[in-house]
Amino acid sequence: MRLTRNSRSDTAKRTPRSTESLPDISLIGAPVAIIGKSADILRVNREFSAFTGFSDYESQGMPLGGILKISQPGKGTSRGKSVLTMKNGIEAHVSYSISTIPETEFSVLTLISKTETAMLQGKLDTKQMELEKREKYIECFREGVLMMITDLDRNETELKVALKNLKETQVQLVQSSKMTALGELSASLVHEISQPLTVIRGLTFGMLRAMQDGGEHNDKVRLIADAASRMEKIVKHLRTFSRSEPPVLSPIDINAVVRDAFLILNDHLLSHSIETILNLMPVPLALGNPNRLEQVIINLVTNARDAMPEGGVLTITTKEETSDGRPFIRLIVKDSGSGIPDDIISRVFDPFFTTKETGRGTGLGLSISLGIVREHKGDIKIESVKGFGSSFHVLIPALSAG
Repeated sequence: MRLTRNSRSDTAKRTPRSTESLPDISLIGAPVAIIGKSADILRVNREFSAFTGFSDYESQGMPLGGILKISQPGKGTSRGKSVLTMKNGIEAHVSYSISTIPETEFSVLTLISKTETAMLQGKLDTKQMELEKREKYIECFREGVLMMITDLDRNETELKVALKNLKETQVQLVQSSKMTALGELSASLVHEISQPLTVIRGLTFGMLRAMQDGGEHNDKVRLIADAASRMEKIVKHLRTFSRSEPPVLSPIDINAVVRDAFLILNDHLLSHSIETILNLMPVPLALGNPNRLEQVIINLVTNARDAMPEGGVLTITTKEETSDGRPFIRLIVKDSGSGIPDDIISRVFDPFFTTKETGRGTGLGLSISLGIVREHKGDIKIESVKGFGSSFHVLIPALSAG
């Protein structure tokens, strides 16, 4: 049924009431109408007129049930779906909301068509996607900032460690330079000492030849002669050891190299309350450089001495063994110290690595020793048990191994 102003007048039988006291709904963007206490339409906005086809004037006084199939609106807010009859007689399915205006007898009707619902849902979905993208961006940004902060912290830590290592390396290099200078000084002193020592030794032997056996001073002069001979051997050995020369390999006896090294080391170890046990088995010759290998022995023994600050037992063992059908010579330097901690045992051969106090070690001894042994086509292995000491195993091919 098509409603007109005249048909409404037939039913209402009165003039429209004044709308001056009604709320202003002109700025609301959705189709909105104000409903009176008797469920008649009092005012509509432009969007409502465009949606239904009824102007504001035509709508005034029109019963709500005449265009929208709903029951009498109650108090509060009600929502639902219904069929709207527009001015041209076409019916449309709409969603509606009726809300009571507080402290008045009026209600507000808001209409939403399926098309508008779909549009609003689409806008809502779009905004939801934009929100999710923004949240994802913020999360990625947060993760990136956290990663950057973590990287900065790690780089700062690594920089501090590198700076500390650099300072330690500088100290060790200075100490290494001092050791080099000390070696050169030792070579000069050996040369200076050898001259008067030769005179002492020659005079004492001359005196012994001139003196009768069993004389009053015979034994004392012989002690002087023996001491001079021993000093001459040590000086000769120091001269050979401190000489700077390219390593020349030749057939050598490892046991003889060990004995020569202990001409220097024996008294030093005794002064540190260290008992030395030489367990030297017969071994074949090896192709090597005695001076270089002696340096290895001195380095390993010095390292063992430092591992026994309160004294202990140092055992040097040599023996022959076979590996993969080839003969080798094994040299073992074993101390009775406290052992090497598991967390640093893999680093003891690293250049400049040391656990000693600053100024007491360069951290080069074991690294140099490994390099020398590898020059001889050998290797060094470590066995260490906490509380029971450490053993350094030097393995060098025997001469017959080719």
